[in-house]
Amino acid sequence: MRWLPLLLLLPSAALARPDVGPEVFCATYPDSPTCITGTTECSTCHATSGPPARNPYGADILLELDRDAPFGPQLPAALQAVEALDSDGDGLGNLDEIDGGTRPGFDSTLEPECAEQTAFGNPWYLVGEYDPAFAHKRVLLDFCGRSPRYAERQAFAASPDPIQALQDTLSLCLQSPYWREVQQEIGTRVVRPIGPATDINILGNWAWDLRLWLWATSGDRDAGELMSADYLVVEDPPGTGRLAPIDEPRDDNEAYAQPLEAEHRFGLITTRYSLAMNVMFTAVPRTLASHFYRQLLGLDVARSEGLYPVDEAEGAYDWAAPLDVDDKGVWQEACAACHTTLDPLSYPWARYNGIDLDGGTTGAYLPERAIDILPTTEGAIFGQAISTPAEWVDAAVASDAFSRHLVETFFEYLFRRAPYSCEQDVIDGLWASFRDGGRNVEDMLHALVLTDLYGTP
Repeated sequence: MRWLPLLLLLPSAALARPDVGPEVFCATYPDSPTCITGTTECSTCHATSGPPARNPYGADILLELDRDAPFGPQLPAALQAVEALDSDGDGLGNLDEIDGGTRPGFDSTLEPECAEQTAFGNPWYLVGEYDPAFAHKRVLLDFCGRSPRYAERQAFAASPDPIQALQDTLSLCLQSPYWREVQQEIGTRVVRPIGPATDINILGNWAWDLRLWLWATSGDRDAGELMSADYLVVEDPPGTGRLAPIDEPRDDNEAYAQPLEAEHRFGLITTRYSLAMNVMFTAVPRTLASHFYRQLLGLDVARSEGLYPVDEAEGAYDWAAPLDVDDKGVWQEACAACHTTLDPLSYPWARYNGIDLDGGTTGAYLPERAIDILPTTEGAIFGQAISTPAEWVDAAVASDAFSRHLVETFFEYLFRRAPYSCEQDVIDGLWASFRDGGRNVEDMLHALVLTDLYGTP
């Protein structure tokens, strides 16, 4: 959850653990779409500028809290006390917005795209309704990186089927060098390159990771291959920018890029670069699991997002706790809130080696690695038991979180902001279709440009 709970607004006597706000909110409203998908944000109670600034919903909750009492125990009653209010004055009650997955603390002054348009009479566009000409111009700007030329505007205006013409324009732009650069920019945020892009880098050449990202998010492919791919993506011929998958390395450079046997390859997660940077020397690869949980599923346990506690200690403490397999003290109550989710996420990846200083290499699968700490690799994702990396990936790819996050990633690049609450139904429809229709990014973009939120001036 991307918020600091309301406890930060209270005197020190009322301080509580940073997981209390999200935990209590979703315990109170477990059927809210934001809790089901694990994407409740700080903006539930706080302004877009972030804590400690409060939105109207957060301010109403604060009025129900006793500043001298512990925060957590009184929060459920405070939430319920303001359910009937319309904190943001948008015509919907707080509980209605929570049940609908929208934000009860934001009205149209904070979300300008949600305001009803009243200024009509624009001679250039169909203000207040979907305008194919407006969408056409926007597609060229967003996906080709330029404004429409005069001849293109004339041809589009004369088209007997403007929607088909719009889709044809998008198809061409999705093959443009500009869009490839955009894809690479988005992928860079996932891969997070460090060091030189060269095959002689002991940490691994992250250019291979970016090529997989470009491949899986283009063409007629399933974006789930970002986590499930057992192949290597190469430039063929070299230097042309044309990508192609190969099942096995063909030379020493490719063998260095992909040293694992096919059965142990899981897309971006198990590249040499990923293992070197995210596993390094640790027996329990928490950073590896948390990185892709965050970057590909949009769930950040450090922000109390997507927490699915697994009480591995089975009631040994008054709180759910992990086993603390590597004796790091994560059983403690202040740590356990996140580690009851994070540690089980990590176990299936324990056989992957990061950096081997003695062997002078990186990124290997070692069947005997860390067996003194983790005799088995059984773990959990979304609170459900799993035994292998393949089961981890299968659950992650099939999850609502993956589809929602990938759709919102592209949305946020195109719109330069997160979706507003009034747009959430459209976003939900896009990611549900994306999930159920083969997880094809280009198909999703073709659907996105036909929505009112994209094509209405």
